[in-house]
Amino acid sequence: MKLAKLIKYLDKKFPNSKAYEWDNVGIQKFNKKVVNLDKEISNILITMDLNKMSLDKIKNTKIDFIITRHPFIFNDLNKEKENPFKKELIKFLTKENIYVFSIHTNYDICGYNAFIEELSKQFNIKKAKFPLLHKEYLEVNLNKEITNSELIQNLKEVFNTKIIQINTNDQFKTSKFFINQGSGASSIISKQIKDSVFITGEAKWSDWIYANDNNVTLIVVGHYMENYFINDIETRLSNNFKDLKIEKIDIKEQYYVK
Repeated sequence: MKLAKLIKYLDKKFPNSKAYEWDNVGIQKFNKKVVNLDKEISNILITMDLNKMSLDKIKNTKIDFIITRHPFIFNDLNKEKENPFKKELIKFLTKENIYVFSIHTNYDICGYNAFIEELSKQFNIKKAKFPLLHKEYLEVNLNKEITNSELIQNLKEVFNTKIIQINTNDQFKTSKFFINQGSGASSIISKQIKDSVFITGEAKWSDWIYANDNNVTLIVVGHYMENYFINDIETRLSNNFKDLKIEKIDIKEQYYVK
């Protein structure tokens, strides 16, 4: 299959225009060469991040196109090459003529139904929507109240994690929470959220301070919460391109808690 056909599909489902201004989505450029849209693509790898584990998979399965959740090139290219592993990986990808395509904040916005489906595996959702005028997080309303213990246990099940961070030991019940993915705790500050339950992947010290000062129950489940992306993209591509061989790799959580 021609690369142009695949990129056209991805661009239609997850337009670059939907990504945040600071984001680097789409084809990840390693040099000034023009992308060869006539290149034949037959073996795809889907992964959350392009790391050492991903590289081993690429070498063993003759991958010719890679789709990642997080941009492989986020900063200036020379800055990215300060990472020794990434510098060597860029050389390898260039030599082997392997393209990397990233779907990040445009996936958050355009693929949110898959996220809601994940939540629905454990939560009895009445309604889930983006608040008016912005799409930084979802507002999730449940059909009935649940306890904080039920909330935490459900989150552990949905996102396949054993560790949850929370800024309170108090018992509470809730039928509504806000949730976003990745390093999204700063939204509580930028959107001046208070008196709410807010769930995200990562938080900075200043986010915890804000949450405590403004009666926000802040719950952090880890960046690995985004890993459902892999199966979702695999399903979409399998349903639309029968001639593609699709590989995927779960890079796992990147740290241990002792």
